[in-house]
Amino acid sequence: MNSQEGSKYIAQYLPVFLNMVDRKILIVGGGELAFEQVLYILENAPNSEILVVGEQIDDRIEELREVCANLSIAQKSFEKTDLENQELVFITLKDTLQTKQIAKEAKNRGILINTPLYPEFNDFYIQVDDVQSSDIQNYTGSHWKKIAFTSIAAFFILILGNILNLFISYDEFSTGIKWLVGEIDGLFYWMILIGFVAQLIDGLLGMGYGLTSTAALLSAGVPLPAISGSIHTAEMFSSGASGLSHYKFGNVNKKLLKFLIIPGVIGAVSGAVLLSMFSLEYTHIIKPILAFYTFLLGVRILVRVFGKKKESKKLKNVGWLAFFGGFLDSFAGGGWGPLVTTTLISKGKTPRFVIGTVSLSEFFITFASALTFFAFLGLSHWQVILGLVLGGMLAAPLAAKLAGKLPTKAMFIGVGVLVILWSLNILVKSIL
Repeated sequence: MNSQEGSKYIAQYLPVFLNMVDRKILIVGGGELAFEQVLYILENAPNSEILVVGEQIDDRIEELREVCANLSIAQKSFEKTDLENQELVFITLKDTLQTKQIAKEAKNRGILINTPLYPEFNDFYIQVDDVQSSDIQNYTGSHWKKIAFTSIAAFFILILGNILNLFISYDEFSTGIKWLVGEIDGLFYWMILIGFVAQLIDGLLGMGYGLTSTAALLSAGVPLPAISGSIHTAEMFSSGASGLSHYKFGNVNKKLLKFLIIPGVIGAVSGAVLLSMFSLEYTHIIKPILAFYTFLLGVRILVRVFGKKKESKKLKNVGWLAFFGGFLDSFAGGGWGPLVTTTLISKGKTPRFVIGTVSLSEFFITFASALTFFAFLGLSHWQVILGLVLGGMLAAPLAAKLAGKLPTKAMFIGVGVLVILWSLNILVKSIL
């Protein structure tokens, strides 16, 4: 439709104002145009009840839902029943025939409609061309929060550096670096690679760091407490970097984050205590059990790939989910992501926000777990820890930037198959 045709229809409208207070509004379609309509309505009628119905929903609409209680989403095809109790309808579909059918049904019900692409069906007209995507910051407030968060983090790093400088001279630091380089062997570089791959997987899928690292270290014959302690010490840094990156890119649901942290920390401490107290005595029993556990998690990942996508449901018992996720993560060396992420996504929650929130909450889980292992076992296997840390921190920003942009299904399949093969290798060695 050219500008002259659009002007012809616009000229037919009277310049009147429509009362939008507490209106019930339906938006059909979930693409770029629907996103602009949502922004416009929230800007001019923030108290309206908005329902967005579409087979595909723009990620930015999903993000708005996290901060706007009056915005609902139904990811499905349009049905006539969606018009019930609605007062205004915005149709953003490109299909002319479907738009015409919905417009006709809405008018039969006495509902006012607006179709930005087909003004001949309109009952009223609005101008949304000047609405920019950056307006979303008015609702999330994320732009300035990200700047403040980054500035505070940099400030504390600067303070920490100055404090260390009071106790360690430059010559002592230089000597320590030379000693460190002399002590490094081939294992260290393998750990960097494992840490990079594990964090890349974890940042993209919201799971897999502990699972991948545990399977690799079990295969290398590292003692069980050292495995979990090393992984959680390393993951404390990499998950912090990953969580910060996800927060920076707006992938975190703060409400869900609060429900995950406290019970998750309690579970992590409990698992670390039990593993530290009993693992050395019962290694020959626990090791194949953990291998079988990682095998089941690998199978669960594959099942999740080919399972049917469910509609979003209200979350229940999130605290218990976080507790068991934290417990298994400490006791088994991994499981927070596979258990918590897959469960939340299976409930129909948006993968982008689930992955970002779980990744950030993982920092608190691993921090609590690492402190507990320090208290019981001290610091050991420093090459493993340092290698995993460096590899993980290198991968974290890349993973957060690529989240949701790579073929997720193929990655899930690859991770699931890899973990299953590693676990089977450990089980076979344990039996033979």
